Amino acid sequence: MHTEISILKSVEIYVRELYKNRSANGDLYHNIVHTIEVVEAVKKLSKLEGVSENEKEILLIAAWFHDTGYFHCCNGHEEQSSEYAKEFLNKNSYPANATEMVINCIKATECPQNRKSKLEKIICDADLHHLGMPDMVKKSELLRRELDSKGIKKTNEVEWLKISFDFINNHNFFTASAEKVYGPQKKINQKKIEEKLKSIHSEK
Repeated sequence: MHTEISILKSVEIYVRELYKNRSANGDLYHNIVHTIEVVEAVKKLSKLEGVSENEKEILLIAAWFHDTGYFHCCNGHEEQSSEYAKEFLNKNSYPANATEMVINCIKATECPQNRKSKLEKIICDADLHHLGMPDMVKKSELLRRELDSKGIKKTNEVEWLKISFDFINNHNFFTASAEKVYGPQKKINQKKIEEKLKSIHSEK
């Protein structure tokens, strides 16, 4: 397996360049900022979950590539993201078995998340770690505006609050580490959305 610095650095440079050249102005949520945040969450969860250096490398490569397919399509973009990763890793003679694990990690992030292995659980939790962050409402609003501007889903504030509440209410982190790190704030965010919905209904 490649040394961590060489393959990961080249992946980072490549993906940053992709976003610089291909990301649209309307990509308010699915952008390089989100990707970097997922990469950092993967680093944190990898350490807490005690994965090996080789496994961490696979996870970080998957994290960098996981939303690159969004340039082409929104729904099902994980398939295109996988193609980007596969093409790049093949060109760089990355081991075939490790490449397959990267692809599986990327595909696992498609909602509803379909995780099987421990690594897939980690990247799924990293991808949605914002549910357990203090700026979750702000991130959620960016996603609403992005979906609206692309004509994918047009919603008003109340409709989006209901969607957000249902989503966070039905979501569970897969790893014990993510639940420990992000779970408490997620409960606070859940409560805030619930109270906001109640206050809107009481005003009617």
